Amino acid sequence: MCSLVQKYNVAGPRYTSYPTVPYWNSDTFSGKKWEATVLQSFTESNSGEGISLYIHLPFCESMCTFCGCHKRITKRHDV
Repeated sequence: MCSLVQKYNVAGPRYTSYPTVPYWNSDTFSGKKWEATVLQSFTESNSGEGISLYIHLPFCESMCTFCGCHKRITKRHDV
């Protein structure tokens, strides 16, 4: 087990979007296609189960390891 931990104890890319950034191009992934997909998914999910939406505003008063967002430490709470 220790050897596995040592083997994979390296920084790697975060999985933060789908499709992942290397596949973003206008032939297969456009703003209109994204919007249509989101609306379709929302309509399908919301009709039976409801939907959850998470919005993260990364204006932290102290550093944390929760997100991979660019961070700005501030005491200001207005957005």
